[in-house]
Amino acid sequence: MNWKTWLKNTWEFIRYWEIQKETIFQKLFTYHLPSTSSLLQSKDLSGITVIVTGSTSGVGLHTAKQLAMAGAHVIMACRNVNAANKIASMWREEVYNSRMPNVEVMELDLISISSVRRFADEWERRGEPLDILINNAGILKIEDAQRFTGDGIEEHMQVNHVAPALLTLLLLTSLRKAPSPRIINVSSVGHYSGVVEPQYWNSRIEEGKYNSMIAYGSSKLAHIMFLKVLAGKLLGQKQTSMQCFAVHPGAVCTNLNAGARMNLVFMFDGTEGARSVILCATSDSVTKNLVKGFAYYSCTCEPGKVSPKAEDMDSCFEIWQKTLDILDMKDDYLARLLDNQSN
Repeated sequence: MNWKTWLKNTWEFIRYWEIQKETIFQKLFTYHLPSTSSLLQSKDLSGITVIVTGSTSGVGLHTAKQLAMAGAHVIMACRNVNAANKIASMWREEVYNSRMPNVEVMELDLISISSVRRFADEWERRGEPLDILINNAGILKIEDAQRFTGDGIEEHMQVNHVAPALLTLLLLTSLRKAPSPRIINVSSVGHYSGVVEPQYWNSRIEEGKYNSMIAYGSSKLAHIMFLKVLAGKLLGQKQTSMQCFAVHPGAVCTNLNAGARMNLVFMFDGTEGARSVILCATSDSVTKNLVKGFAYYSCTCEPGKVSPKAEDMDSCFEIWQKTLDILDMKDDYLARLLDNQSN
């Protein structure tokens, strides 16, 4: 066996082990953790504004509900506004602790770049601060063939990375108006299976070589790498109050993986999956683990290890540049934005 084969086999083992470990043993690793509602039991989030994408099911739904019940102004940013309005009405009827949940529904469809821009324009016109942005919405198309959106981008990559990355950039103005803004990207340990091949984001892979799980992992990997660069650039522009977190919520039984053949005994429900997300959104303790403005948290509510590929900053900058290119944004977009807001 030559060294290249050995290196490839070693990497495959590491990748497989990290994914299996966090999936099979997640309930064992987290049995001692408090419930999701307990994390917010003593918190009053009145005056805090939060946007949660994909908040009509799974992790997003439980995250949005718990934050709203704790007093936050929650914007449910989702494609199915009818479903979201019904859910919001149900929450208001509960009147938790005599506090009427402050929930608002806005349409956002990540399958459409123009929808993202419309959402951001509508929000920015308010001129209000945004304390927390939770990029939760995502897709996993098990065993599907490679598909592209109307914007010409592979579906997983657009919905799980490119569109939320655009949303984040467009909402930076509002985030900077908050005293301690946080960006939370709901990620996945599946990013270990991802590859750095931005040339395939908007071009077809050779016949028979497309793998939906790798496509999903690649989109989650790209989103982590993009956020790392964004955090570093914000820090370099003296934006020291901005905090960026990528969070693996665990293997959660949601609509995302409804077609997956997985053992439900090992999986979290939506409430358990929301736990690490809520922790990173509201806890003061997580900030001590930020490195250059960024931290990755696992489903154990502790700092986790990202894939070695996400530690390669040259590759991270490659992802950053490809994202800007595919969105037709200039290289100096961020610098110009921050400079304009300072003047």
